[in-house]
Amino acid sequence: MAITVIPLSGSDWKVLPMMPREWEWRRIWENPEQVDAALWIPARVPGTVQDDAQDAGLTPDWTYDLNSRACEWTSERGWVYLKTFATPPLPPGGIARLQFEGVDYACHVYLNGHHLGDHEGMYDAFEYDVTDTLAPEGTNRLVVIVEPAPREQGQIGRTSDVRIWKARFAYDWDWCVRLVPLGIWDEVSLQVTGPAYLREVQVTSSLSEDLTRAEVGITADIATQGAAALGLQVRAAVRFAGAPVASAETRVLASGGSTGCAQRVAIEAPRLWWPNGYGEQALYEAVVGLYSDAGELVDERIVSFGLRRVRELANDGAPEGALPYVLEVNGVRVFTKGWNWVPIHQLYGRDMPERYERWLRLARDAHCNLLRVWGGGLLEKEVFYRLCDQLGILVWQEFIQSSSGIDNRPSEDPEYLRYIRDQAEKMIPRRRNHPSLAIWCGGNELMHDDWRPLDDSHPALAVLKECVRRLDPERLWRPTSGSGPTANADPAKVGQMHDVHGPWQYAGSEGHYALYNGIDALLHSEFGVEGAANLEAMCRANTEACLWPPDATNPLWLHKGSWWIHREKLEGLFGPLADLETFVRASQFLQAEGLRYAIEANRRRKWRCAGTIPWQFNESWPNLACTNVIDFYGQPRPAYWWCRRAYEPLHPSARYDKLSWRPGETFQAEVWLNHSLPAAPQCAVSWQVLDLRGRVLAGEEARLPAPAAGAARVAAVRWPIPELAVPAFVLRLQVAGAGLPLDYLFSTAEAPIFAPLLSAPHTTLRAERQGEQITLRNTGEAVALFVRLEDAGGAWREFSANYFLLAPGEEVAVRCAPADGPVRVTAWNAEPHLI
Repeated sequence: MAITVIPLSGSDWKVLPMMPREWEWRRIWENPEQVDAALWIPARVPGTVQDDAQDAGLTPDWTYDLNSRACEWTSERGWVYLKTFATPPLPPGGIARLQFEGVDYACHVYLNGHHLGDHEGMYDAFEYDVTDTLAPEGTNRLVVIVEPAPREQGQIGRTSDVRIWKARFAYDWDWCVRLVPLGIWDEVSLQVTGPAYLREVQVTSSLSEDLTRAEVGITADIATQGAAALGLQVRAAVRFAGAPVASAETRVLASGGSTGCAQRVAIEAPRLWWPNGYGEQALYEAVVGLYSDAGELVDERIVSFGLRRVRELANDGAPEGALPYVLEVNGVRVFTKGWNWVPIHQLYGRDMPERYERWLRLARDAHCNLLRVWGGGLLEKEVFYRLCDQLGILVWQEFIQSSSGIDNRPSEDPEYLRYIRDQAEKMIPRRRNHPSLAIWCGGNELMHDDWRPLDDSHPALAVLKECVRRLDPERLWRPTSGSGPTANADPAKVGQMHDVHGPWQYAGSEGHYALYNGIDALLHSEFGVEGAANLEAMCRANTEACLWPPDATNPLWLHKGSWWIHREKLEGLFGPLADLETFVRASQFLQAEGLRYAIEANRRRKWRCAGTIPWQFNESWPNLACTNVIDFYGQPRPAYWWCRRAYEPLHPSARYDKLSWRPGETFQAEVWLNHSLPAAPQCAVSWQVLDLRGRVLAGEEARLPAPAAGAARVAAVRWPIPELAVPAFVLRLQVAGAGLPLDYLFSTAEAPIFAPLLSAPHTTLRAERQGEQITLRNTGEAVALFVRLEDAGGAWREFSANYFLLAPGEEVAVRCAPADGPVRVTAWNAEPHLI
């Protein structure tokens, strides 16, 4: 008989909050109807009880104002889920298994009043044989009791006290609130099979050194019921785009509960899977069928996989003993252009495929080739990995361990070591078939008490490394991030920085550039710059009258971004900021400038530096200020657009020492050119200095080949600074034929140095729209500062360019998709347009 899968997920569940252990006292599994029907609320699975409580009006919108505090009680209750379903046809010899892909965190499962079992752990699937428990006729009653959330460390605590793996960020972190999800957070199904079925299929591959041949290993784990041995055929077929490529067939005698069947096939001239920007994301399918000796299909699995080889190479000029951090994919060195990824939603349980696709396409379009899934969050969902496979985004997945401030080292208790081995052995097989998965890592910022990163000699990391080597030997392993002799980026530690973190804030109009010009990290896997949220997001999630002032005197700002309040810093650069809109503009410019410079500085050190991974791409709830570049609602901040430019394959950049200059000084900068690919096309690279009226004050052009997969200094800028009518100027870099110019803003004013930007000469913009193309022209007599396009209603759109300067007489065409619906066009010094 063939397998039948009956989905039990959906919106036809009910859930009931109870005081801890009340469910046990009431023996609720025997008669759920003893509780008044009005007290049950509708529930969705997968999901969280917090979502269900809000939908039913038990709690307010947790994202709004200070409302999350009124929702914290939800994690202190037990929650009883109830689902009824009909018994499916069960043929002679058929076996019914109730399968849970994930419950957060601890639960007790009852079917028709029978206790099936208890489970603890959110990242591992579990199942029960319910063949003899299903109602012979009529309706089955499934009761799942989810216990209150376990006690756990938030951001501040002791890592050595952690004893379980549950997403720690939700217990309170600098970029989210305390709201701890609970619930059935992954799929539930009833599977009806014969006495044999496929428990798991693993696909491995190896490529010949010249990449012209692939060996594919297909290993099936066959589960059997009963003591009798069963003769079975395992037929494996590999196909590409629906066409057969290779096949194998093996007869096995399955017995003893679990039988393995390993097959190998060869693929000549394989289509390779490449990271974003380097080639196609070729995906094959392995179709594994389990057949009876009579030829009847018993079970079938289809596994998507890719053929690629990922290695680590030593960094250029690396200190002795340093780990290798340079990624090599299919024989090509790949500079890591990454981002740190946090859970896509504080309440991460519900299916959110559109949200995942929007966020990850934004990452792909920003030339990102790796996402680091941070260790205080999740083993990311299957939908995340599937999209990363399709989009060419490599994944660095950390196990669920993180720093805690007071101490940052995992427990060495033998019971904890047994626990994490068990968790890793269940987690690794769930994601190892994905070609996007490149790195397993022991956790985030795990350190000795003197703040030196831990290494594989720590017992917890040794356990996890052994699990990876045994269960997923194709993947790379890193003990923790950062790693090496020092944890943080610091110019005073040149020669000691291996994989380092920090800083996470803008360091000043001189200090920021001294820091990023002075470090020599082999990998910069976490750093950031703070910035205010989009104004539309602020107003969407808060009472507008409560948004001012944006400082530590405002309880709302303390609740939604206390670590990232920087009004004093901003006003030191821009002068007094009298309204929220101006504050947001100034804050977001500073984030864009600071983050772009950090990325470009790391790229200029290629291949001494293996990559750059800013903190953070997204946010899990709507902060008023934070370090993310995509907001909670899926809208980019200005920093996203400047980082997207900084990650372009062919990219000019400027190296400079400060933003503030004075008349009579000689402005000095270096022009660099970075190219991601091995080819070396001929380029025309120019630089110009413009005043804010758009007049060209100096400039040069050079023709030269782009550096082959490297970075090179291509010009030096030296310009004696005159008195300027508006004390600010623009350094403009351009690669002919490569799109919009790249602009850097500098000041010649006394402090506050950027006050002139807030009173820049007015200009006018003309905006026209035809289909998906928006044409913008500066028809005035001053540089239009920070031209920005946004959907007027907050809908998701894709723009080909955004947040740029437009000189007088300049025209630019921007692709906008979808084409319909109003778009708002703004600039700091021009009237807004709605087109």
